[in-house]
Amino acid sequence: MAHRLAFRALPSPVRTLLGGRERIALYAAVNDEAPALRLADALIAEGKTLCLPRVVDRMGTMEFRAWAPGDALEEGPFATRHPSSHAPVVHPDIIIAPLLAFDARLMRLGQGGGYYDRAFARYGEALRIGLAWSVQQITQVPADPWDVPLHLVITERSIMEAS
Repeated sequence: MAHRLAFRALPSPVRTLLGGRERIALYAAVNDEAPALRLADALIAEGKTLCLPRVVDRMGTMEFRAWAPGDALEEGPFATRHPSSHAPVVHPDIIIAPLLAFDARLMRLGQGGGYYDRAFARYGEALRIGLAWSVQQITQVPADPWDVPLHLVITERSIMEAS
């Protein structure tokens, strides 16, 4: 039951962190990923503009396109769903990212394509937030020199901030 209710509201500490940041990238969950789109209504209520990633090519390029609840999503590579290529490009202030695992250092293990790593580098000023189920926390995520930690991880049970 808790999983059905998770991620439908913004915890107060997260609402505070959103501050003057206006453009927030969510994602359409694949398989058992934490459902980021559940946050859409709460973010819109806060006056935020939403966008979703759109895979541009299989070489690791991803852009963010405007999206709102009710907008159609197209099928993309790797079983992803994304906005139309005609939706406006958005430069996010906050990137909420899916993950397979995370650790106490807030290092993130993704699907292995490097799409989010490249997006984090491209939007270096954006707040990096991982959305996860608590069971996805592991002792240590293997990290390469180019990997950057998240600023925050939100699970159905807690909020972990970088120290």
